Amino acid sequence: MEKLAAKVLENFEFLKKMLRDRAECGESEITIHDDPLAIVIKRDRIDFYVGEEFHGSVGRNFCTLSEVVMEEARLWLEGLVGMKFKRYTVRK
Repeated sequence: MEKLAAKVLENFEFLKKMLRDRAECGESEITIHDDPLAIVIKRDRIDFYVGEEFHGSVGRNFCTLSEVVMEEARLWLEGLVGMKFKRYTVRK
């Protein structure tokens, strides 16, 4: 889980640009709403909420997620990493 989080966190700025129309993007965090889940991506960790209730964080070197969100968190992190974070170039 930490390896997935590290890839997301490494690409925070690029992810913010990609999600600007689909998420709430601030200077230092990105909030994705997938009711009832909310994912808050900060520069040093990713927090998970169910409704208003905090269910843990994952970062480069730690994972403190509750069992309630563990599977959904894994799926979200895999999805965010699956965006590839590549810069596309126009081919001539």
